[in-house]
Amino acid sequence: MKYILTAVFLMFGIGLGYSQNTKEIDELLSTYEKANQFSGSVLVAKKGKIIFEKSYGYRNAENGEKNTNNSQYKIFSTTKMFTATVILKLVEQGKLSLDNKLSKYYSDFPKADSITIKNMLSHTSGIPEAEDSENTKNEETFLKYITSKKLDFSPGKNWGYSNSNYYLLGYIIKKVTGLEYDKAIEEFILKPLKMTASGFHFNQLKSENKAVGYEFIDGKNSNRALLFKTDHPFAAGAIYSTVGDLYKFSEALYGGKIISKQMVERMYTPYLNDHYGLAQEIYKTPNSDIIQVGHGGGGPGYKCRFVKDLKNDITIIILINSEMISAKAADNITDIIYNRPYTAMSKNRIDAKDLQKLQGIYSFNSENYYINAINGTVVLNGGGIPRMPLAPITKIDYKLFENFDLKFNADNTGKIESVTITNTQGTKTAKKIADIFSWGIIGTATPSGWEGKDIVLETQKSNPDFYYLKNYKLKTGELRFRSNNDWANSLGLNSDDKSMCYDGYNIIIKEDGFYDIVLDLSIKSKPQYSVKKVN
Repeated sequence: MKYILTAVFLMFGIGLGYSQNTKEIDELLSTYEKANQFSGSVLVAKKGKIIFEKSYGYRNAENGEKNTNNSQYKIFSTTKMFTATVILKLVEQGKLSLDNKLSKYYSDFPKADSITIKNMLSHTSGIPEAEDSENTKNEETFLKYITSKKLDFSPGKNWGYSNSNYYLLGYIIKKVTGLEYDKAIEEFILKPLKMTASGFHFNQLKSENKAVGYEFIDGKNSNRALLFKTDHPFAAGAIYSTVGDLYKFSEALYGGKIISKQMVERMYTPYLNDHYGLAQEIYKTPNSDIIQVGHGGGGPGYKCRFVKDLKNDITIIILINSEMISAKAADNITDIIYNRPYTAMSKNRIDAKDLQKLQGIYSFNSENYYINAINGTVVLNGGGIPRMPLAPITKIDYKLFENFDLKFNADNTGKIESVTITNTQGTKTAKKIADIFSWGIIGTATPSGWEGKDIVLETQKSNPDFYYLKNYKLKTGELRFRSNNDWANSLGLNSDDKSMCYDGYNIIIKEDGFYDIVLDLSIKSKPQYSVKKVN
């Protein structure tokens, strides 16, 4: 379905049609909410005035508690803006320089004499990523891990996004100020701006406004996303906030009230990459002079879009608490604000039988794409794409982003045989090589270890989504469930060490013996398991 917007931008200016715009945003998100395709809070402001602020979906789906404008969400990488702002404040205070070498703070770090503060702020240091939360639980553990790795490239010669840069910047803030990183952010930003609903240590937050992060939101069958046991990813992504608090930050930052406007301009000036400055992503709209700056965030259970159009003084802040929310929702909101035509998700839910036909493994040049129909949502991952929902346009046409289309192709009998993927990089057709997914176990508790192939689980004929092994010998160690020998799909434990989630923690096997093992995906949105020792 196409929404063709009638406001003429050049003739009437941006502001005149906002009443209609905000009505259209509400109608769009209400439609998405009913289809379980949006759960979160949205704030839009123009010239210092909030013109839209509303929330949808659930902050606690199991209890039926709805999101409000006070809902608190993890913002993940949008945290980098706070880290960078404090660093730049210290530069203005003369306490450090953008040209300071990393060796000033960590003399034993590899090539530390070649890495500057500016390199780390701009992701041009070559320092590799440290994704595993076990490697980042404290400064000592992180440094031991990261200094054992080779640089991805020579400092200042290339661009490569890496959270490790911001871990180091967080520890440097402590060295310079004498304050723990979180206390420094509070003193420099949160307290002066009265951002009372924002902070750190989300796991310990006791608040009726805390929005639970979900993999899938579907009433009692909702499944909570991985909640890290530590404040990973620290200075690269540990802050939680609300749309209102983030708006306070936006107004103060871009208004030159925290650091000077000249310093803010340095933040959004591209550095070795057309789309990134110093903790600022730069979004250039094709066929338009519209430029937005800011920084998005995303991780288990949460997504954040935080952008500012400086020329037209438009702020768009979107906070989401479910992984299975299409990026199209955020794209559509932006299109509505700028009076641009766009393609919205179909209002009609696709029939379950049609969804089931799409499910399977698709292959192109040895690259596998996984399509799964989960509680009415088509989920794609693989080929370098993390697990993401597809927005249905028709029963065979889907969108991942506005410029990322998928068309499923059927033979004469109606059986799906391939999918054609079209994006800015071109078009390719991936052939369907399997209709079902195999699941197995992998880990040190199995004969395969971590490097071998899955120990494949058996399935019930009456229920192909029920996987099991009976009386199977395991040894003391760890394991997790994995599909198709591919780390793109693995299930472990959440931080409660009971419930399951994607990319969770390993399951501990405490002693050698024979075990009955079950993985129950009968309700795909809420996986269940058991590993019981046979007496």
